[in-house]
Amino acid sequence: MVSQPVSSANPQKTLVATVSKPTAASVRVGTRMIHAIAWTGAAIWATQLITWGYMIMVARMLAPSDYGLIGMANIPLGFLTIASQFGVGYAVITMPDLTPYQVSQLNTVSVLCGLMLFTISCFVAYPLGYFFRTPDLPMVIIALSLGVVITSFKTIPDALLQREFRFKLLGQIQAVQAIGYGFAAAIGLLLGAGYWSLVIASLTDATLSTLLTLYSRRYAFAWPKLEDLRGSLVFSTYILGLRVAWYCNSNADFAVAGRVLGQAALGSYNIAWNIAQQPLQKLTDLVQRVVPSYFSNFQSDYAALREYVLTLTAALSLLTLPATLGLAAVADELVAVALGPKWINAVPVLRMLALWAAARSITSFFTPLLNATGESRFVMWNHMLSALCFTAAFYLGSRWGIVGIAVVWPVLHPFFAVPLCFRACKQINLRWRRYWASVRPALSASAVMLVCLALFKKALLSSSPIYLRLAAEMITGAGTYCLTLLVLHRGELRRAYHLFRSATSLNQIVS
Repeated sequence: MVSQPVSSANPQKTLVATVSKPTAASVRVGTRMIHAIAWTGAAIWATQLITWGYMIMVARMLAPSDYGLIGMANIPLGFLTIASQFGVGYAVITMPDLTPYQVSQLNTVSVLCGLMLFTISCFVAYPLGYFFRTPDLPMVIIALSLGVVITSFKTIPDALLQREFRFKLLGQIQAVQAIGYGFAAAIGLLLGAGYWSLVIASLTDATLSTLLTLYSRRYAFAWPKLEDLRGSLVFSTYILGLRVAWYCNSNADFAVAGRVLGQAALGSYNIAWNIAQQPLQKLTDLVQRVVPSYFSNFQSDYAALREYVLTLTAALSLLTLPATLGLAAVADELVAVALGPKWINAVPVLRMLALWAAARSITSFFTPLLNATGESRFVMWNHMLSALCFTAAFYLGSRWGIVGIAVVWPVLHPFFAVPLCFRACKQINLRWRRYWASVRPALSASAVMLVCLALFKKALLSSSPIYLRLAAEMITGAGTYCLTLLVLHRGELRRAYHLFRSATSLNQIVS
């Protein structure tokens, strides 16, 4: 699933643009932000190797229908996760004037929401099983919903760790989660648990993350009082509306595929989604976890915000564009080698979703930027309109199977991403040419990589073992991309290197 947007503590706030250069304090905070991203990114990409490993193992041992069943269960589960948090975590991050007593009350609100929504899930599980025509679905939904209750205990402590910039610790917790998830999934499969191994792994992940977070940052509980929490609850309600709009937009394809095309088709779509979105999901998780805490410190310092956006966009596009576009280029060989012939239907879906992931990777900062500068209402309406249009398009595309559903993402995405881009650039006085210059090195090098890969694939002998072809294509793509950057964009690479080097040498960062 796609990572959810976040919002500012004061969505109606009107800000006055500054045209000055970034201050020394903003530069220092920007360096700290890069350091935090470096720590979080290192943990994320280290755990990604583990994630891909157990994903391949599970996909080889389970049938597409098993993956489809879990995909159906994740549709209501994602909504329950959003609703259970109720935006109180973001309220703690972006409203530093909350008293400790108010934070304790919000801690209780989080747990009460988790318990209430678990009860609701028990009531709706069987109607959902009837809707999807899957009798095994209700018990899976109820079991996975236990994770909502478990994670509700860590919502406020996790937000406090983010507000305190303890991203190194959060990255370490995330790494342990990934290891625990993979270990639990492997044990379940070896014991013959089938799709229940994924349920067990999910609950293990929730339990580990909650226990480790509470061990690092426990917080007291207090009974909520409306007069104390009126302001923060209004803000949290606004956040909830924004996140529900995002959720509907990003899950309508799974609902349509499961209802119209069936369990096996949804399984193929689900595995393609996971492979295509994993690199980008790690990026959006990184943005969601790190960036809002720093953007909120310089909401009216537009010069600093411009530099942050340009620097981070340039650095992260260098990583995500070759990964997503390269994935689209080698999708046939990758699925055949990693997953086996039973997943061949996922190849065209994987290619379409990878192209969409490439487009998202260069626009990922605009939602948190607009939220931080008082444009949350615009973002919310953008997501609501997007949810309506995408849902209708998914239903129409389902006439051509899961490929028709997947094509909707790269086709419609620009119509909703471009307005966000222009609004954000206007809000902080960022010229479009400067933003385009920040992503041009990655785009040009990726274009050269794709051309060379196409020529190389034609030259390869079809009789060669497929795993050797895949390895040769990956080496060729990576080598071409790196060589193009070194020849055409050496200055941009040097600047990114010095930025991260200065960040890693900063000693004021709390771990």
